[in-house]
Amino acid sequence: MKQLLVIIFATVLAYLNIFNNQLVVDDHIFVGKYSPSLTEAFSGVVPATHEGVYRPVRGLFFTVYSRLWGSNPLGYHLNSLLVHLISTVLVYFIVKSLILNFKLQTSGGLPFVAALLFGLHPVHTETITYIASGMDSIGLVFFLAAFYCYLRGKIIASLALALAAFFTTEMSLTLPLFIIFYDWVAGKLAKNKITVYGWFGTAAALYLIVRFTVLHITTRGPYLAGSFYLTMLTMTKVVLQYLKVLLWPVNLMSNHIISPGIEAFVYRNYRTAAIAAQSIFDVEILLSAVVISILIWLIWRLQKSHPLISFGIGTFFLGLLPVMELVPQGSMMNERFLYISSFGLVLITAFVILQLKNKKLIIFLTCLLVIFYGARTISRNRDWHDDISLWQADVNQSPTENAYTYFALGNAYNDRKEYKPAIEQYAKSVEINPGFAVGWASLGRTYADMGKTAEAIANYKQALAIDPDFQEVKINLSNIYQGL
Repeated sequence: MKQLLVIIFATVLAYLNIFNNQLVVDDHIFVGKYSPSLTEAFSGVVPATHEGVYRPVRGLFFTVYSRLWGSNPLGYHLNSLLVHLISTVLVYFIVKSLILNFKLQTSGGLPFVAALLFGLHPVHTETITYIASGMDSIGLVFFLAAFYCYLRGKIIASLALALAAFFTTEMSLTLPLFIIFYDWVAGKLAKNKITVYGWFGTAAALYLIVRFTVLHITTRGPYLAGSFYLTMLTMTKVVLQYLKVLLWPVNLMSNHIISPGIEAFVYRNYRTAAIAAQSIFDVEILLSAVVISILIWLIWRLQKSHPLISFGIGTFFLGLLPVMELVPQGSMMNERFLYISSFGLVLITAFVILQLKNKKLIIFLTCLLVIFYGARTISRNRDWHDDISLWQADVNQSPTENAYTYFALGNAYNDRKEYKPAIEQYAKSVEINPGFAVGWASLGRTYADMGKTAEAIANYKQALAIDPDFQEVKINLSNIYQGL
């Protein structure tokens, strides 16, 4: 009990400053505005620009919270923190069960250290501080609870929680694979469990059938550069990038640079030249493939001698499987996608630290990580204070490559009617990516709002030269000419 109190206290302390934060990014679309009825939620009604997702249980939570708190961020931040605390406590009990089921000879400190590191890991800031993501993570609580119930042999409860997870977030759909993988690592795969696996698979299939066959909700966009092959090449780099972020959570960003010319966020299929130019023989892709292959080999190699490490590595991969662009998501990489995968890393980290013979060294390393994680989490939470601080932090991390970030920062200034800095950011965006039609169109719109007609027309024409079918720009230009 004392260990759990320390974990909860440290986690709350690290996230206390989120209550000062305002709405950011998609929060403006969802918070206080998205409150579907039961029928609307399960029929797939979502806000405009969010077509391609199906999360009905999340929709119902938005409805309840909208009635409780309206558009006040406070209640939603409280939800995010409580969800994370529940997840962290579940991690504590899951690790205890893993120790028992793997028959490990280890100290009782492993659940404590693993859960403490999970609660404080800075990569979780996007999941928790960002309200829209915090609502999605309710499904991950169901996921962890379902897995814990399975570990304890409570199959019916696990199935019920699994269904809730599947219809809350797509990130939970790998739960049947998690269960099978766990049984393999623990040496518990057996023919008499095929029926149980089948029930979990059926539950996941039910979600997929409703989404794809009944409601015809497919994807959030095309494959990168219109190619599944090029998308998969890019995702090999993304996996390595995810690993770096987990191991060294310093350069945290909303829009990561995957490699020169390739940004994490895909906006209207823009900036595809660098994606299309990739080859399987590129050094970065080969390096990523080698690292991935070694890790997969270690899963098999360590399954009997070090099952906890084998399970941790597998957790990293399985947690990311839903966002490997097998079904396009509209974004190649988001730190919030690492929530389940990070469990694998902190499990391995805690286990390795506790294998050391020197008790003082164990305490020192644990305290060092706790202080580092906690301080970085507090610092990163400040970046999420508002749209300007969020995108400015990205600009500071990547001032020469991140075209979309400058565009988003321009939008943040434009929303405040601060037109001069908005123009500066849009201009930087199209300087980095001259083929960004939406960036040129945004310059045109802002100049029009300032009453600078000639500049507006020039930038609108530039947008049309890149994208002749840009209907919004055609309408805006027509309105300008009619007013002359």
